[in-house]
Amino acid sequence: MPNFSQIFLFTSAEIEKSQLLPIIEPLMKPILITLFTLLSFFPANAEEKTDLLGKDLSNWGFMTKKGSEPVNTAWELKDGVLSTTGETTGYLRTKEEYKHYTLTFQWRWTSKQEESNSGLLVHITTHGAVGDLWPKSYEAQLHNGNAGDFWTLGETLETTGENKRARWIRIADPKENELGEWNTMIVISAEDSLEVHVNGVLVNKGKNLSTIQGAIGFQSEGFPIELRNITLTR
Repeated sequence: MPNFSQIFLFTSAEIEKSQLLPIIEPLMKPILITLFTLLSFFPANAEEKTDLLGKDLSNWGFMTKKGSEPVNTAWELKDGVLSTTGETTGYLRTKEEYKHYTLTFQWRWTSKQEESNSGLLVHITTHGAVGDLWPKSYEAQLHNGNAGDFWTLGETLETTGENKRARWIRIADPKENELGEWNTMIVISAEDSLEVHVNGVLVNKGKNLSTIQGAIGFQSEGFPIELRNITLTR
């Protein structure tokens, strides 16, 4: 039997004419099976996951009516949990801008106040566009009992929910957990649309967004809140 170096010197036409075809066919089958098996472990569009909190808050900024202030004015990161008392009104925001992603995080209220309030801000651009503080952005409401409502802060979108001024009411009740228990929100940014899921339930979906990228942020709005597992997948 010829060795492999001899086999691969033949052209395909020569192989067909020669007596080598019966030898090569059984050799190539296991080689091709192994090759395709290996390729299955390397998807064409591998997802990239980013822990937005990291080890510290160096990739975040904090904005108030006064402008940029030190992050530790209102926020603390300890043992992977981001927290604020809410006493200093403003918003934490990433220094980097993003588009076309899936954002996942968990939050819980650390007081028993039924009106506990905060919000996730996405597609953040111009600071101070609303009330000299809040930036142009879309807010996915975290307010206790209303998680998943949309607020359009200087931006526009279309959705099927009821509209109350700049607020679009969620289209489903996700059964938020009791105060003090963790809830999960997933936001999907795709092309010119946004989807918001709370505890596994699709609660809002907007399309025809007036902007499709920007920073990501969280409000400090008078109530203590904790957040963890803030992950961005692209």
